[in-house]
Amino acid sequence: MVFTDRGYQGSSIEHIARQAQLSVGAIYLYFRSKEDLYVSLLEDTLARFDAELTHLASEVPVDDRLRAAWAYLVGWAERDPEGPRILRLLSQPGVGAQLSEDVTAAIATGLRAVRGHLAAAIASGIEAGRYRKAADAEELAAMGWSLLLGTMASMQTAINLVGTSDDLDTASKRAFGVLSAALSPAAVASA
Repeated sequence: MVFTDRGYQGSSIEHIARQAQLSVGAIYLYFRSKEDLYVSLLEDTLARFDAELTHLASEVPVDDRLRAAWAYLVGWAERDPEGPRILRLLSQPGVGAQLSEDVTAAIATGLRAVRGHLAAAIASGIEAGRYRKAADAEELAAMGWSLLLGTMASMQTAINLVGTSDDLDTASKRAFGVLSAALSPAAVASA
């Protein structure tokens, strides 16, 4: 894949067309821009997330659902370093104008599904007494998702500026600890 070999910045529609054995015009029949093509790669990933997180919810005990979902997402980031880069691209100013409505809608739906799975794991934990009752599952799921993405972005920043960073497993365990502490019934008692 061109993006994997050359990175996002080093890739062009011409490189992609050549690799796919298509004309540049053929690529533009389906995608508005390089950004549109790049982000569309995330669609399949989000569909796999939905399927796997649905499976985890039915197979994993309530006490471990959030941790299992988190571990799955961290595992994805370790296996597919381009995936978190695509997610970071979505936060760049002006990128929305470069995306087609179909890609934007599909990505938004997929991201809502991921946060929905995290919220369901938190809500089932609240119902089971694992997490504090005052917790807003959807809000905490959104914060948890942001915490995971922020952890990955922070690691990339450290690599870019310092040349090293904690490995993702270590950093994500620390981040999950923060989320777990926020959900803990003891958090209410100490407040």
